[in-house]
Amino acid sequence: MNRYVIGVDGGATKTKVVVMDPEHRVLGRGKSGSSNYLVVGLDSARAALVSAMREAVDDAGIDVSQVSAATWALAGAGRPSGRQLLASVAREILPGVSVQIEHDALAALVGGVGSRYGVVVNSGTGMIAYGENGQGRQARAGGWGYLLDQGSAYHLAQEALRAVSLAHDGSEPSSRLTARVLNALGLDEPTAIIDWLYAAERSVAELVALAPLVLDTAEGGDHAATEVMVRGAGALARAVDAVAHRLELWGEPFPLVLVGGLFDSSSLYRRVVTQAIQTRVPGAQPMPPLADAAVGAALLALETLSFPLEAATGIEGSTPGTWTSEQRNVLSRDLDLRSTLAVVGLMHLEDARAVSSLRPTLPAIADAIEAIAARMRQGGRLVYAGAGTSGRLGTLDAAECPPTFSAAPGQVLALIAGGREALTSAVEAAEDDEAAGRRAVAEAGVGALDSLVGISASGRTAYALGALKEARLRGALTVALVCNLPAPMAQVADHLIAPLVGPEVLTGSTRLKAGTAQKMVLNMLSTGVMVHLGKTYGNLMVDLRQQSAKLEQRARRIVAEACDVGEEEAAVALGRSAGDVKVAIVSTLLSCTPAEALERLARAQGRVRAALD
Repeated sequence: MNRYVIGVDGGATKTKVVVMDPEHRVLGRGKSGSSNYLVVGLDSARAALVSAMREAVDDAGIDVSQVSAATWALAGAGRPSGRQLLASVAREILPGVSVQIEHDALAALVGGVGSRYGVVVNSGTGMIAYGENGQGRQARAGGWGYLLDQGSAYHLAQEALRAVSLAHDGSEPSSRLTARVLNALGLDEPTAIIDWLYAAERSVAELVALAPLVLDTAEGGDHAATEVMVRGAGALARAVDAVAHRLELWGEPFPLVLVGGLFDSSSLYRRVVTQAIQTRVPGAQPMPPLADAAVGAALLALETLSFPLEAATGIEGSTPGTWTSEQRNVLSRDLDLRSTLAVVGLMHLEDARAVSSLRPTLPAIADAIEAIAARMRQGGRLVYAGAGTSGRLGTLDAAECPPTFSAAPGQVLALIAGGREALTSAVEAAEDDEAAGRRAVAEAGVGALDSLVGISASGRTAYALGALKEARLRGALTVALVCNLPAPMAQVADHLIAPLVGPEVLTGSTRLKAGTAQKMVLNMLSTGVMVHLGKTYGNLMVDLRQQSAKLEQRARRIVAEACDVGEEEAAVALGRSAGDVKVAIVSTLLSCTPAEALERLARAQGRVRAALD
C-alpha cells in the first residue's frame, strides 16, 4: 500500500497543503483561506483545513484513506493549549490518520533548508524567527501574534498609519505615505482613518494589505516609509541574533532562509533585512528556500514514518568576505540622485541605527568600566590607541577629561598612528604599522595597572592591533572597541565592545556611523570610570578645573545646586575652600570647616557622598 502523507502550512491569511509520497514527490496541492483559529475562529479554521486538504487529495488522484500520516504546521500551534485543541480537530477531520501538530516555523525551516539545522525568518501577518542546531536544541523569537510582533506586515501597516497621523498633526514632516494610504483606503482626509480603522467589521487582513504599499513607497525614497521599513528590518535582525545566540550558532556559518508574504512582495525588504541580519550575525548564510513550508510539513510527516530528513543542500552565499562597514548600503545606492533633504534624512536614519547598535553592548561597556576603574583606583591610567578617525576620537576624549574631571596629567592619554600630525592631517599609511603601535605602548610605559582601549571600526587596524598585543604582554587590561565581527582585535583583548553599525551611507566612510558609535562608547567609558572614581556627586561634575569665567560660573552653580543655596553663598563657600568644589559642598552641607571637609574627603577617597555619610 502506498504510504502517502499530507503536509499543511496554515497561517493568518492562507492555508497550503501538499500530498507527498516516500520518494519526496509532491503529487497534489491545495489552497484555501486562513486556518489560524486565533484570527478567524475555530469553525472557519476547520473549514479552511478541510477545503485545502480535499483539493490536494483530489489533485493527487488518491483517496484520503490512502494517507498514512499528516503534519499540520499551523500558526497558533506553538502553545500546548493550541496544540491540544488542534489535535482534537485533526482527530475529527482525519480519523485513523496519525496527525502531528507543529508550529508553522518548523515546517518553514525544514522546507527551506531540508533539515533541522539553521534559522528561518517568517514575516507575514505576524513574524517569527526559529532555529535548530541539528542536535535537538530549538530556539525562537517573535511569534507573539500580530499585535506584538515587529517586522511583520501588521507591524509595518500599523507604523505607516501612525506616521500618517503624526504628519497630519504636524509632529513629523509630511510624507508621500499620506496620499498613498488614503488612496488605497478610499478616504478623503487623514482623520477618516479613525472610523476606518476602528470599524467593527475591520479585519486584520485589510490592515495587513497596506504593508506592500509601505515597502513600495520606501522603494521610491520616501523617508517616513523607509524609516518604517528599517525599523522592521532591525526587529527581524534582533530576533535572528537572539535565536543564533541561544543555539550557540552565532560564531559559525549557518543557513538562513527568509520566507513569508512580505519577502515575496518586496525584494527591497528582503535585501534590507538580509543586510541587517548579516550586520548583527555575520555567520548567517542567506539561501533561497529549497521548498515551501507545506513541503516541509510533509517531510516532517514522512519523518514520523521512519523516513529521515536529509542533510541541508543547495546553500548559496557565505559569510561576507568584506566586513560590513565596508559593504555597500542597500538604501544609499542612488545617493547621488537624491535631493539634499533626502540625503540628510537618510544619514539621520542611519545615525539612529548607530545609536541602537550600542544597546546589545551595554553589559560589555559596564564590565569594561568596572575593570578599568578598579585599576585606576590603584594609580593606573586609561590609554586609547587608534588610527585615523578612531585615533582622533580617542584623543578628543582624553583631552576632555582634565577640564571636566580634573584628571591628573597623563591619567587619560591617547596614542594615535602618525603622531600629532595625524590629528589635523591624514597620515593613512601609519595605520598599517603594527610595530609602531607596539612602540607607542612601550614608549608610554604602559604597565600592569593601566588599561588600553584599542579603537578600530574594522577591528583589524594594524596599529591598534599592535598596541593591544603589546599592552597585553605588559599585563595591562585590554579592551577592543570595534564595529565589525569577526575581527582580529577581538581575539587579543580581555574585553570586547562591538557596536555593529553595518554599512555606511557612503561606502567605507567609517567616520560616519562607526565614528558616531565609537564616540558614544568613549563617552560612556570615560564618564563611567570617573563616576566610579568619585568625580561626580549625583549628576554634578564636582572635580572640574576653573580655568575660565564660564567654568568659574559653573562651579558656583554646582555648589548652589548641591547645597540648595544661592550663588552668592556658593561663591563665598568656594572662596573659603580655595576654589575646591568638593570641599565647598561638604563644608556647607555639614557646617564644618574646609579643613574638616578636606579630611573627610581624604578618608572617603575623594567621594563627596561618602564624605557626607
